[in-house]
Amino acid sequence: MLEGVAVLNTRQRMYITNKRVRDWLLKSGYDEIWFKRHTKRNDLVFTQRGTYLATDLWNLFDGICIKPQGGLVYLQMKTNAWPKAKPLEAFAKRHGVSILVLNVTNKLKICHGKYKLFTRWYE
Repeated sequence: MLEGVAVLNTRQRMYITNKRVRDWLLKSGYDEIWFKRHTKRNDLVFTQRGTYLATDLWNLFDGICIKPQGGLVYLQMKTNAWPKAKPLEAFAKRHGVSILVLNVTNKLKICHGKYKLFTRWYE
């Protein structure tokens, strides 16, 4: 779907990659998939240490869904690069959660110029 398109703006790329991620998740048996909308307004997050503004869920995640075997998994979607592992590993360990990072890219050699979806897990 992305092939043959010269240049996509950020919103177009996000829409297309989110669709690709959604289709992959549904095909893989995930359910109740929810993506956090990115709007001009931030959410106010309250913590024991104070409050902060967040565009994503806890400034880390783009969505949440239910794994095929049950249980929640937090989603982070990327294009063309992997996120830093340390913040994700720390969050997963601190809160005992599963995190699935999905990278839609055509930049890797094995992609041969075509967009493919890759995954990484943190638990």
